[in-house]
Amino acid sequence: MKNLSLSCLLSLGLLLPLSAQITITNSVFPALGDTLRFAVDNQPQGIVMTPPGGDQQWDFSNLQPSYTFEQIFQDGQAGPDFDSFPSATLYYQTTTPEVDAYLQVSAQNVSLLGISGPDPSLLSLDLIAEYYPPIVQSRAPVNFFDIHQTSSGLLLPFHPSILPGVGQLPVNPDSMRLRVAINRLDAVDAWGSLSIPGGTFDVLREKRTQYTETRLDAKIAPLGWLDVTDIAIQYLQLSPLGVDTTVTYYFLNDQSKEPIAICTTDNTQLQVVTVQYKNVDIPSGVNKVEPAVAGLEVFPNPAGDILQIRASNLEKGDYLVVIYSMVGPEVYRKSITSAPGQLEEVLDIAGLEKGMYVCQLSNGKGQMEQAVFVKQ
Repeated sequence: MKNLSLSCLLSLGLLLPLSAQITITNSVFPALGDTLRFAVDNQPQGIVMTPPGGDQQWDFSNLQPSYTFEQIFQDGQAGPDFDSFPSATLYYQTTTPEVDAYLQVSAQNVSLLGISGPDPSLLSLDLIAEYYPPIVQSRAPVNFFDIHQTSSGLLLPFHPSILPGVGQLPVNPDSMRLRVAINRLDAVDAWGSLSIPGGTFDVLREKRTQYTETRLDAKIAPLGWLDVTDIAIQYLQLSPLGVDTTVTYYFLNDQSKEPIAICTTDNTQLQVVTVQYKNVDIPSGVNKVEPAVAGLEVFPNPAGDILQIRASNLEKGDYLVVIYSMVGPEVYRKSITSAPGQLEEVLDIAGLEKGMYVCQLSNGKGQMEQAVFVKQ
């Protein structure tokens, strides 16, 4: 009877995953001095997420990098806003745009304590944002069928003058604040092998479904705090406000500190619109590659039909200006040949709809700078 039961299980494939799956341990957690390297394809072709299950094969080998970037992990105490995150063990600077992220690393979790800088998800306001409780970025161990549900939030007061276009609102607030509620469900729903440019890796796939509600309050005498979210959306087209659902798929390997790929999907939650993936061409290490472009400026901000850009410390050569909407699609592209030194260029953006955008300047080496602006 025992042999019959074992045969039935093998025929159903129920025992096979036990010998074929990997387990992600804390050996892939970031450590002081690590430099992780990524590439991003903002227009991947034909990638659709498969149903849950084991022993799958995903072929992303045709990805084309729109740009590359690094995450360099430094001592948390060296961060410019460490005083706001005294329990941070590490910090790194993001590139979309330049935001300092403060982490706490334990044996079980890598948690995001908060950020400082103009994050697009926070209306690109230059704020110090502390998540309570911290947001888990990585866990260990990670196995097939793992499920975790987490919640976090923010309450961020700020002066109205730093909100672009605030004068267009039909109210005159004394103070303003953002209220952000984050709920996330993480489910490890598949395993198999994933091919990207430069290599093939055994992976676990974790589906992360995040629900984010961002509200804007205004303090108006003598009424006190009022929710002005709908008014701000109407007058300023602030797309980060309201309720947003994002679904991303993380492909994790037990030997790589970088996720092999992070796929962001559209509203169908299946069609992939952006892929961030491990840059296999350059192995992970501690050497920092200095950017070729320094200090990209965009003005006026908010902008009308014309946007001016300025960048310094440029080498002579060809550069590409690309503008992306805050949901990812490319909406503008222009090639520029620059002399050494400073670049100044005027862009005609009359065809763009009102809203918030990211302007990116890059060269053929994958090095870039970018800045966020509002189109009125």
